[in-house]
Amino acid sequence: MREERIWRRPQIVPMPLQTGEISEPQICLNGTGWKLCSEPGEEFWNREASGTVWEDTQVPMQRTPSEREYAYAFELEIPEAWKEHRIFLRFDGVNCRTRVFVDGRPAGEHYGGFVSWDCEITEEAACGGRHWLVLGVTDDPGGICPFHFGGIIRDVTLFALPWTYLSRLHADVSFDDTYTDAGLTVYTQLQGGGGCISLSLCSPSGEEILLEKQELQAGQEHTETYRAARPLKWDSEHPYLYTLTASVWEDGLCTEKASRRIGFREIKRVGNQVFLNGAPLKLRGINRHDIHPVIGRAITHELVEADVRLFREANINFIRTSHYPPRPDFLELCDEYGIYVEDETAVAFLGQEIDCRENEPEFTSRFMDQFAELIERDRSHPCVILWSLANESFWGTNIAMQNAYAHQEDPSRLTIFSYPITQHEEDDRADIWSMHYAAWDQASDALVDSFNRSCHEPLPWPVLHDESTHIPCYDRTDQRRDPGVRDFWGETISRFWDKIWNTQGALGCAIWAGLDEVWLASGRRNHWGAPWGILDGWRRKKPEFWHVRKAYSPIHITGEPAAEGDFVSLGIENRFNHTNLQEVGIAWRLGDSSGRMQGPDLPPGGKGSLLIPAPFLAGEQLTLEFTDPFGNLVDDGCWQLAAPALTLPAFSGGAPSLREACGGLLVEGRRFRLYFSGKTGLISAGYVNDVPVVTGGPFLQLTGLALAPWKLEKLESETAESCAAVSISGSYGKVRVRFRIAIDNEGLMETTYEILEMPYPSPRKLAMRVGDDTDSGGYEEVGICFMVPREMDLLSWSRSGLWNTYPDWHIGRLQGSALKHNPYGVCQTGVAPEWDWQLDEKDAVLFGKYDTGRRGTRDFCSMKAHVIRAAMSAQNGGQAFTVLSDGTDCVRAQLTHNPEAVIGKTDGRVSYQGSWLCQNTGNLSREGTEMWSNTEGDACICHFTGTGIAWISSYDILGGMAEVYVDGELMDDSISLGVRLLTPGIARGYEKDAGRLVYAAEGLAMGEHTLKIVVKGERAPGSMGAYVFIDHFLVFGENDYGDTRLIIDSEFNYPELSWGCYTKEPVTVSTGYSRKVYTKLGNEE
Repeated sequence: MREERIWRRPQIVPMPLQTGEISEPQICLNGTGWKLCSEPGEEFWNREASGTVWEDTQVPMQRTPSEREYAYAFELEIPEAWKEHRIFLRFDGVNCRTRVFVDGRPAGEHYGGFVSWDCEITEEAACGGRHWLVLGVTDDPGGICPFHFGGIIRDVTLFALPWTYLSRLHADVSFDDTYTDAGLTVYTQLQGGGGCISLSLCSPSGEEILLEKQELQAGQEHTETYRAARPLKWDSEHPYLYTLTASVWEDGLCTEKASRRIGFREIKRVGNQVFLNGAPLKLRGINRHDIHPVIGRAITHELVEADVRLFREANINFIRTSHYPPRPDFLELCDEYGIYVEDETAVAFLGQEIDCRENEPEFTSRFMDQFAELIERDRSHPCVILWSLANESFWGTNIAMQNAYAHQEDPSRLTIFSYPITQHEEDDRADIWSMHYAAWDQASDALVDSFNRSCHEPLPWPVLHDESTHIPCYDRTDQRRDPGVRDFWGETISRFWDKIWNTQGALGCAIWAGLDEVWLASGRRNHWGAPWGILDGWRRKKPEFWHVRKAYSPIHITGEPAAEGDFVSLGIENRFNHTNLQEVGIAWRLGDSSGRMQGPDLPPGGKGSLLIPAPFLAGEQLTLEFTDPFGNLVDDGCWQLAAPALTLPAFSGGAPSLREACGGLLVEGRRFRLYFSGKTGLISAGYVNDVPVVTGGPFLQLTGLALAPWKLEKLESETAESCAAVSISGSYGKVRVRFRIAIDNEGLMETTYEILEMPYPSPRKLAMRVGDDTDSGGYEEVGICFMVPREMDLLSWSRSGLWNTYPDWHIGRLQGSALKHNPYGVCQTGVAPEWDWQLDEKDAVLFGKYDTGRRGTRDFCSMKAHVIRAAMSAQNGGQAFTVLSDGTDCVRAQLTHNPEAVIGKTDGRVSYQGSWLCQNTGNLSREGTEMWSNTEGDACICHFTGTGIAWISSYDILGGMAEVYVDGELMDDSISLGVRLLTPGIARGYEKDAGRLVYAAEGLAMGEHTLKIVVKGERAPGSMGAYVFIDHFLVFGENDYGDTRLIIDSEFNYPELSWGCYTKEPVTVSTGYSRKVYTKLGNEE
């Protein structure tokens, strides 16, 4: 008895390669010939309809969400040769509810924005000629998926078929017990009439095998299994593809030909493991959205191919298509490159961002129609191993029906669902347990929910962490202060993947995410989104890309090189799934010797030794490059043999002279002069050969505590045999500190800083948002900083790192030099940069739409951790200010504004109209105060001379709306100073983000100008007040940059990283805390 179908199977026609004598039966309709009407009138589908104004548009292109139906139109021309054929339209993605009209007549309708569907228009268009095609489109982000908006976002194709046509062509594979011979099951169907189908199979080498001819009746489903002897198996490391071709014959003539590429592979779940072709599987994954800064989700084939190629380069073997199905060509490329896919339906955030629909009968068809279309479109792709039922939703009858349908329609693949903890014990479960955002040190095979609050009785259930190890995104304070947080994230993926690899039952993980979710939406000046990718939207590699490539490497070297007879020996582990290391090529170089060899005989998961055929030479560098069986470079490494231990510098050359001068102290050595201020006790100037190298310091760097201004208590000095020493005691409010600077005759400085009194506890661990965000506590930075001249525009360094090789574009490379400014200019809105990511100076996502940059390049201002040497100097040569360390210290540079170009809130050039209050903000704001007003019409006016100005304010839970005028002209009527209280009951009930640039005007003619800020008396969206805040103003013009802060940290952390990512133990500071820092006036000799 035939099993009753759970849901109707849709028809998605195999695209024809040939239709009768028509050699090109497909016409792409993408391009600029389309029209768009945002507010169509009645009966807009008629060409002569009144009240419908059409504008030129391009397809595909994503639109911003609309609350009403909008319309597209296209002048469709049917080729003369297509007359008397069936005519179809293929839509690969129209978001979300679509009605199709041809010449004013309804031709079809569809729901779902990311799946392919066909609309037959034979009745309207078979006569040939020109026809008026109209689509009425309605967004539905509040239905079952918040991504269901945007209009025509994927390809539109017109194609012709014979009257009797091939309506289905699919294949499944099963192997014998030894995975030697296979059964190829082919599914075919004809519509429109009966006919003959012939099948052939072409191997990867081009050998063609004829399978059979079969007579079929109209609508008859035919299934046949063919034996394949010793086929080349498909897996992610050996992606061998065969081509299955079907030809339709009538009266001895071939009327149609279509094909699919298939792979011989079989996937099975056994207990808590998943096997592919009999081998246990580990998934090194990433999540991916369709996204581009300009065209949104309407990405091109070229972008899709770039994504797949780059992810493959990063040693990624698995992609989750969050949170909707991908373009069809994406799966074709994954088949070709060898990447496993979790194919996700467009259901997301039920019961969170959108209402619970999982049990609503009236929504069942929306769930099931698009899910059935997904399976019917994608089921022959060998890359697809998982059907994903929903993202981060509650289980219900509609999702249970999807699961049952997948098991019935395609039992050759597995299902997965998040959140599985919401499934009931009696349910037909999804096959894989989905885990999101486990802590990096959590048991990776545990059946728990995303925040480890609920658990399931242990069962043999594979766990896939298909959202994990979140790329830095929500820790905006960390990112604005220091792009180096992206380099630090490498610790997370390195530790997390090691745990996954070594845990049976942990199937793998998928990093969130592959691409920055940044979109310059139509009508917006600002880029919207989240910088959570290992690639940015322009497909430039970010620091995390390299960390993924190294952590996911299938070559795992353990320990340090050692001598073994006439060989150099290294420990090696094979982390491939399907490749013996004998298939891997190795290029090596040691001193003057080099060579090529194959890897040792180690199966997947095996551990052993790699022997390099060269003698161990202490002090020489050993470099290795590993290539997979297809010649792709998968890893490299570099080791210094028997490297000497790092040590701290020691004084030499005796003591310099020390005397009173200029109201303070002067230390003078062989080539340098160093002045200390009698007023502050701190360095006021330092010169090497009369060239300035330092202009201030040391200052305590204690990020996480708003320090009060410095006040000197005592300045003392002494001379010893090896050095002169200056001791400076003082306080930052209640925090008392002593600096002791000892310096020798050569300019080597040993700076000891000690906390004499710390009355405050270190920052505590805080929940910032329910479940996800947590501040792990402690300080972000503890160290000191010196001011160096603004003319110093080059930071150079050598350091030790997480890996022993880095590319030249990486901010964490082991040696390098970073430019203060990008020599190619700054990013222009909507224009692809022609340089690497690390050279960017502007970032509208992190710093707002009025970002002026002026922080230096990301390369220049990012933390360089574990330095051995770092120096600030000028590109054109000259002297330097140098940091020396044993690898325990870290440095970063921070640009400042020229104090002479800063206008304070109480400056005479600033006036106020209305009832402004002077509000104490502790030490968060300049001078510890801000001016506040929430009265409509109140104004602040700043007079300045220059080419531009920036307004520095706060984002605050009490923030409101303001208007801004420059020289009397309204520039922005909706400046928002509010922040949202994300979740009631969060640990911090009051939020303030001080010192933020909220508006800037640039490019004005040099001269006198006015900036006027007007209070609107309105609350900002999501805030609880209507206040406008004035902190200070920065004036732009000549010489507006100040000196640079060179920060030298003894300890650092990124406690806001959260989302399961690794952070260090909290950095705490209490009374008695003391560290030493070594610097050199001038270049290190």
